Amino acid sequence: MFLVGFGLTFQKNCDTPMRSSSFPKGALMAKKQPLPFPVFPHWYLKDLVGVLRDRKAQVVLLYGDVRCFLPNPTSRPGEKESYLEFPLFLRKALENGRMVLFYDIASGIQFLRPEMEAVFKQESGFQTPAPAGGDPIALARAELQQEKELPKDPEACLRLMDRVIKNTDKVTIVIRSAHFLAPHVGSQGTQMMNERVIIERLRNWSMDQDIRSRGNLVFLLTDEVAKVTEELRQGNTGVYQIYIPKPTFEERLAFLLTCHHPPAFPKGITLEMLVHATQGLSLRQMQEILDETRRHSDALNLSAIKKAKRKVLVDEYGDLMDIVEPARGLEDIGGLEHIKTFLAEVLHGIASGDHRLVPMGITLTGPPGTGKTAIVEALAYEAGFNFVKTKNIRSMWLGESEARMQKLVYALRDMAPVVVMNDEADLAEAQRDSPHGDSGVSERLMKMWMEFLSDPKIRGQVLVINCTNRPDRMDAALKRSGRSDEIILLPMPSREERDPIFRVMFKRHQVKTDITDLTPFVLATSGMSGADIEQVVLRAHRLASRENDGMVTGEILQNTIGDFIPGDNQQQIDMMTMAGLLACRSRRLLPRCTKEMVEHICARGLVPDMDRMVNQLRAHGLLT
Repeated sequence: MFLVGFGLTFQKNCDTPMRSSSFPKGALMAKKQPLPFPVFPHWYLKDLVGVLRDRKAQVVLLYGDVRCFLPNPTSRPGEKESYLEFPLFLRKALENGRMVLFYDIASGIQFLRPEMEAVFKQESGFQTPAPAGGDPIALARAELQQEKELPKDPEACLRLMDRVIKNTDKVTIVIRSAHFLAPHVGSQGTQMMNERVIIERLRNWSMDQDIRSRGNLVFLLTDEVAKVTEELRQGNTGVYQIYIPKPTFEERLAFLLTCHHPPAFPKGITLEMLVHATQGLSLRQMQEILDETRRHSDALNLSAIKKAKRKVLVDEYGDLMDIVEPARGLEDIGGLEHIKTFLAEVLHGIASGDHRLVPMGITLTGPPGTGKTAIVEALAYEAGFNFVKTKNIRSMWLGESEARMQKLVYALRDMAPVVVMNDEADLAEAQRDSPHGDSGVSERLMKMWMEFLSDPKIRGQVLVINCTNRPDRMDAALKRSGRSDEIILLPMPSREERDPIFRVMFKRHQVKTDITDLTPFVLATSGMSGADIEQVVLRAHRLASRENDGMVTGEILQNTIGDFIPGDNQQQIDMMTMAGLLACRSRRLLPRCTKEMVEHICARGLVPDMDRMVNQLRAHGLLT
């Protein structure tokens, strides 16, 4: 197999043998580190080369970053073509093949070398050999056939390819944008007859032992596997699927040092920071961003790179998620000390690489305005992770919702390490036994999402945090251990927590004040959330700007508190608090004032069926 041997030829051109992306991160952080050898991705060395070497399949579906850059084994590090775009890499890898052809519906059939076209036309029966005799009419007819162009129509082209691949050895066919030939139409869609013929032909190729014995190969390329018909993705078809992910830390590092040496860094910026900043980008996207940044400066500008990266990710995934640049850490959160202590343990696990300390997922519950979003953002900030907020992935078009979910899952894997905030999880992930009327779309989306959350490979890399006011309305399977290891209640702040919240808000918004003792204002804001207190501080600043040169005095703050009308219904707050308490599964993560909080809720008498809830808490030993 020429593709198998192609990657190994790198050893002949480099003093250091070729390897996959597995060297330690900390070993190459020195500014004057010698250039490393290019790093071949795992999917190429293990998946692609492995399947071809072991002859596991003759039809391979490659999806994902199909325009990725790969190291050029025939060049030395630092040369102009140290990396090649994957289509060009394939051409170079297949250059010794007997017959190599490329096809897409716009360009038709193209050949690696001109002489291959004449051979293809003869072996496919598209062109008959010139007659041996001197019949001028036959000769003229043969000349006309030689000048005749091959068709572009998919069905006609695949018919010609079928004749060649079944009767000729060492043929490689590369079909670009395979989703245009064999599109996914959804569970209730209908394929046109010509599409069915093409799909059946591709299925036949994947299971034809004669094609395999001849050493023939077919590569199907697509950016999203969900765009390709399920007929080719089912396990019994014989089509081998390989995902091409975005590059790893090591691959990005090798690319930077190989193609962009020696990088000039401003003071305080390290190579490791740059590599982390490009997480989630392809090497092509990195190349474009770095080139654009260097047009405006000799040194690499980390903030400009992050800004450009965000634009790239928004363009690519903006329909699925919000890309957020976290700006505040745990020190910018008032109160919730027991939760911050727990998150510090999680951060230690992330920093030390001990992913056993990192939960598979977390669910934050509690009334609105109690700090759920702030906690998630702070965790992403402290960990140095990417931070995204999922959007509604449903689509009005048949089959597109499942495709969008699959794209989301692959995007999160590519962006890892990443903190994912799944807001309003009780609405987005409603229980499966509730009626939907969408022909099973909700169930399929839930199944895909839960399979992703249960994958042990994402532990410590993709941390999904569900935020909800009503955990009792979430699907039980989503809350189980292994998907959401911790369920934590963030209640309305207690008296002890409101003092630090006030101080944090004054500091966060740089509001001037001469108040030293906040006790009267803490007492006056009983029942207010952290978000309410933030609004009180901002309103006090506006009032002070009009009346007292921006200085918030005790009188101004007291007047502002008296003017403020909380917007949440107390009954709803109490119900959300009780639902959160019943969902918690860690005693040390319960609020310190749990007993007093429940007593106040009972005294108000606004929650129906309160006796049953209290008995449940007592049964778990949460109330004494």
